[in-house]
Amino acid sequence: MPRFAALLCLGLFAHSAGATAPAAKPPHDLPADCARAETQRQLTACAYQDFEHAQAAHAAVLRELSARLDPARRTLLRTAQKDWLTYRTATCGFEASAVRGGSAEPMVRLHCQTRLTRERTQELRRQLNCPEGDLGCLRPVRP
Repeated sequence: MPRFAALLCLGLFAHSAGATAPAAKPPHDLPADCARAETQRQLTACAYQDFEHAQAAHAAVLRELSARLDPARRTLLRTAQKDWLTYRTATCGFEASAVRGGSAEPMVRLHCQTRLTRERTQELRRQLNCPEGDLGCLRPVRP
């Protein structure tokens, strides 16, 4: 799964029109209302769905930011994303190790990946909307 996530994020830099991959089919155990999930399989299916939504939002912001950067900064962003994916994979592996081998392990890993993906999305979004005077912002070139 970590390798798939890395390939997915790196693939977001493709510049062909409509280069978005369709979302994976949700697990068949997805309940109609995740707030009423009762089994571990349902809880994990809901966590997966939540992760997919976080990934989609992340991909959209990453694509928008990448499109506004010059080639040199785009390369730096690619490197940062690759390193961030390595960090996310390691961090969530560590968190999930608390329940290693148990039925909740995939759900715990997905919750962590979702949380970190949402945090990263906010970081990238901040780069798109730099407040005046923030020297840490890239000030993307507006199209």
